[in-house]
Amino acid sequence: MVEKILPPAVGAFIGYFTNYLAIKMLFWPRRPYYLFGIKLPLTPGLIPSKREKLAEAIGKVVKENLLTEETLRKRLNEERVRESLTQLVDSFLKELSRNVEGYVTEFLRKVEDKPLKEFIEPSLVKEKGEELLNTLLNKLNGKEVRELLPESLQRELEALIDEKLEEAAEYLAQQVKKPEFQELIYTVVRENVERLQAVVPFLPPAVYETVTERITGLVVGAVEKNASNPEFKAKVSKWLWKKTQELLSRKVKIEGKTRKRLEKLLEEALTERVEELSSKPLKELPAVENFIRGELAKLIGNLLEKHGREISEMAAEKLLQVIEAELPVIMESLDVENLVKERINSLPIEEVEQIVLRLIADELKYITLLGGVLGAIIGAVQIII
Repeated sequence: MVEKILPPAVGAFIGYFTNYLAIKMLFWPRRPYYLFGIKLPLTPGLIPSKREKLAEAIGKVVKENLLTEETLRKRLNEERVRESLTQLVDSFLKELSRNVEGYVTEFLRKVEDKPLKEFIEPSLVKEKGEELLNTLLNKLNGKEVRELLPESLQRELEALIDEKLEEAAEYLAQQVKKPEFQELIYTVVRENVERLQAVVPFLPPAVYETVTERITGLVVGAVEKNASNPEFKAKVSKWLWKKTQELLSRKVKIEGKTRKRLEKLLEEALTERVEELSSKPLKELPAVENFIRGELAKLIGNLLEKHGREISEMAAEKLLQVIEAELPVIMESLDVENLVKERINSLPIEEVEQIVLRLIADELKYITLLGGVLGAIIGAVQIII
């Protein structure tokens, strides 16, 4: 009985042990051993000794068969990938919406050293400025001066005029003694006498000159004589007040040549100002920076609130298109083959062993058992023979 059981048992043991030993020799020993300076055969094991070639082969397999452009392109076109990317973008946009001012402020802080013209096209600013100027001129045209002044300013102006009327009358009395003022009166009188000369041309020129001088003297004398007269001061004050009210009631007329000259003047000033500001860095223009921050935050906030989902889908679609178009460049930059090779070579041999065993542990176990079964069968055949 023992003679019949012993050969299959020994064969099974030998087959199991040799397969187990062969599998172990894939990884063991992990370093070379030497005897009298001669490296012993089969040291180190197969995988440690062929590690670099193994890493190279795995990298090549991954590049040519697993992580290929076509595989990635098919993966990107799957609906769940698109939906996942859309959700990712949507999540970011929601975070942006919750703190849009913070993101805008952070963005402006990173670009505050750049000139204003990199954010706003100078020609666009000039064009919009000219449109505003034309609109303003159209609104001003035909309005009374008092309509253009705030009510508070009108009241202050009228109070100031009322307060200074007495001083104005005294000032007039002082100025009338000066040659410049008398020359002014003479010029006004002379213009009116020349009109008379056109009507009555037969009188000698000396007569008109004498009349001009006499009238000028009478006016100057009357002013000097009545300068300290309260009644005269009252009349002057009343006249000044009347003229002030006439000025405030006068309608603004901006048309014809006057409008063209004014438009040209304002456009030149606007162009000069825009050129000056456009070359300055944003941080030197706090008012502009605050305006951009407020308007940009408001615009982004409104867009995200009303069209967040559409923006997410569009952004995800564009990202997929960019990734797909740039796949060759991405793959070349990643250099999958060398990446895998370097990663495997950088791992400790123990970790490589664990990775391989995790992948084929069951298969190795069955190979070991198969060795035992084959050994038992060979032992049984020997008994039969």
